[in-house]
Amino acid sequence: MVGDDTAEVSELYDNASDVLKDLQVAATNPGLCLIPVAKERDRASLVMSNTFYGRRNEVALLTRSLQTVAVLGKPNVAVISGRGGAGKTALVNQIKKPLEDINGRFIRVKFDLNTQPAVLFSALDSFIEEISDDEEGLELKQRIKDSLGSEISVVANSMPNIAKLIDKSSSRFATTAEVSTIHQHEQMKCALCKFIGSIATRKNPIVLFLDDLHWADKTSLDVIQRITVSPDISHCFFLSCYRDNDFALAKPVESMLDGIQSQDVPIIKVPLGRLEIDYTHEFISETLCLPPNLKSMKQLANAVHHKTGGLILYIKNFMYELCEEGLLCFNVSRRWQFDLDQIRQKDISDDVVEYLKHRMAKLAKSRYLLGLRVASCLGSSFSVNTFQRAVDMKGVNLDDFVQFVEGNGFIQRVNQSTMHWAHDAVQQAAYKTISSSKVESLHLLIGGRLLVRTPKEDIDECVFDIVEQMNKGFNLIKTPEQKFDGAQLNLHAGQKAMSSLSFHSAAKYFVCGIKILGDEFWGDNYDLTLSLHQKALEALFAIGDCESMDTIAANILANATCFEDEVNAHLYRMRHLSSIGQSNEVIRKCKDLLRRLGEPLPTEICKNVIIEEFVATKAKLKAFTEEDLLTLPDMTDKNKLATMLFLSYTVNAAIICQPFLIPLLTFRGMNLTLDHGVSSLSASCIATYGCWLVNQQISDFQEGFRIGQVATKLMNRRGGENKPRVFSSVYGLINVWRQPFQACLDKLLEGYELGMRQGDIDNAFGSLAMYGHMTTCCGSPLQEIVENYRLYCKNAIMFKEIVFAHSLV
Repeated sequence: MVGDDTAEVSELYDNASDVLKDLQVAATNPGLCLIPVAKERDRASLVMSNTFYGRRNEVALLTRSLQTVAVLGKPNVAVISGRGGAGKTALVNQIKKPLEDINGRFIRVKFDLNTQPAVLFSALDSFIEEISDDEEGLELKQRIKDSLGSEISVVANSMPNIAKLIDKSSSRFATTAEVSTIHQHEQMKCALCKFIGSIATRKNPIVLFLDDLHWADKTSLDVIQRITVSPDISHCFFLSCYRDNDFALAKPVESMLDGIQSQDVPIIKVPLGRLEIDYTHEFISETLCLPPNLKSMKQLANAVHHKTGGLILYIKNFMYELCEEGLLCFNVSRRWQFDLDQIRQKDISDDVVEYLKHRMAKLAKSRYLLGLRVASCLGSSFSVNTFQRAVDMKGVNLDDFVQFVEGNGFIQRVNQSTMHWAHDAVQQAAYKTISSSKVESLHLLIGGRLLVRTPKEDIDECVFDIVEQMNKGFNLIKTPEQKFDGAQLNLHAGQKAMSSLSFHSAAKYFVCGIKILGDEFWGDNYDLTLSLHQKALEALFAIGDCESMDTIAANILANATCFEDEVNAHLYRMRHLSSIGQSNEVIRKCKDLLRRLGEPLPTEICKNVIIEEFVATKAKLKAFTEEDLLTLPDMTDKNKLATMLFLSYTVNAAIICQPFLIPLLTFRGMNLTLDHGVSSLSASCIATYGCWLVNQQISDFQEGFRIGQVATKLMNRRGGENKPRVFSSVYGLINVWRQPFQACLDKLLEGYELGMRQGDIDNAFGSLAMYGHMTTCCGSPLQEIVENYRLYCKNAIMFKEIVFAHSLV
């Protein structure tokens, strides 16, 4: 059993008790020690045990949490933290069997060092692809369609497989009016919550595993925070893991966790330290087929545990290295033997990534090391086709390379078309073997190879792979032709990222495209340069990087050849000033822009000026019947469209600091609509005019009610543009003078729900504020009001509508 017939028992064991224990092990598990090992086995075929060791308390905690989710339906959030290689992912895998036992579903979202845009959506899209067409699968697909309704089109770009559920002939799934980028972002998050809510049920609970969350970008963290606190989701267990020993990587994750807890969502924290030494003994015993209580086996296990800090990834790689150096080998008696003194004297890093880096650099032949370096640049998982296009290992067979990296525990081949790294720390170590002076050139080389070797019809599918590589070496792009191509690819990648609402990635691509071109391209390639700047404005504002956005806006204003090309820069500057509470500055700048557009506001605005403009507007309006107003042509003059936008921004700012301006601005918008046609803002402008008619000074309730009806009909004819804003005006401020409060409640609630779905958060909560006020005046049961208000407060805080939340409280 111990492989040494000549040794005395006292040389092999410390005491008789250990002998007895090993005899009991041999009796209960003869495969461990008594079955002869195949003669062909040699030191290169060291096979690591895949058994999960230890962590019993942690497994029990996660299992109980899963049962709570399945039985009670209340979603749980658990976070596993620890050093790289501590076994966080392996711990999560232990709940797969209990999940299968309750017919649950497991969805893994894997972030990595080179995470591409929309990785969260890609994982959910893969889940949809795997839904079967049996009765249960068809029922799930129908539930997804019913839950998302028309919003299914919102996620179709990010999750192509969900588009297969859309009935193309049905208007039910048609998209309505275009909305801003910010609104799209909110729409996407609301739709995503409904999607997860539809697939997680009591019958089929969900585990959503967010693996290596420390590599996630800010957009992904923002989306994750939203879905974990969403009231639309039940029977879902959110599990995540991240490295907590790297402050820079851990800080964004911990900030997100603080945000989740601030919403009164408890988080189960599971810190993972080193593996207990008894389990290191057990692992090495089973790997080497040696009795666990053998004196030399215990000494080896103690030495390995001390060297590796009890990190299971470190332990495995250290064992491989011992074999490679001949300190652990298979002897003629078909047992493993080792040089304990030499093992104890080995000097190794206490950081697993550094250790793996030195092991790779020392171990690999130059041709294999190049393959590891290229693979490390491609992400945690990559296709065989992409790897073959990216690498140039002359004289090296792909199967030989795969056998080498698999044999050393670096990379695993999932199937014929896909490979993935055994651990993100292994990928990180391989990347660190690249000399810092050659990192940029290697990435640029890989990007160039992918671009040249990828068929043209596949470029769109592979554009993120190509651009990610080229951008990391963009400083080495020199010729004008290469710069133009690089900028074009970044524009393409950015637009594709924007379509899936991956704003951080999109901003990165657009800004890099701008850097590649440089200022001199304003003259040579004006359209491309302007497009990159305009798109960068949109993406940077969406992620809140207003400092970079202001720089981009300044570039546009300094180089634009016409006012039309300046408009977006001015608009995003206004939005930035509004977001930081600079309402007076917004009004000042908008007045100047309105003057440039031929719509100057009076220097002195008094009551007489407002009455004069009202009388003129009222007189002009008399010439239009209701049908005339509803059949006005579309506004096409770009300057007039810009004027309507700046009037709208001025109104929003005036509500806060200069409300006396609102009537004048409303009259100007009405006149523009009557003279030049209907824009996306006309219906809300008409509704605001109706509010003015029913105020205490005018009190023309009949005309105000008529104008409110016109605004509602015009809005419906144009596909529901600005419905939350129109509804809050019509049903919150106009119709209440002609109808009971109860008749307005459903419409205000509809305005709120639609605004939430469309991402029009400000106007959604405006409708909700009026709805909440009216319910307290309508005799609704107080307990029902209180429960609704609690939900509204939670939503308001989640969307950072703090003023509204305080008013409800």
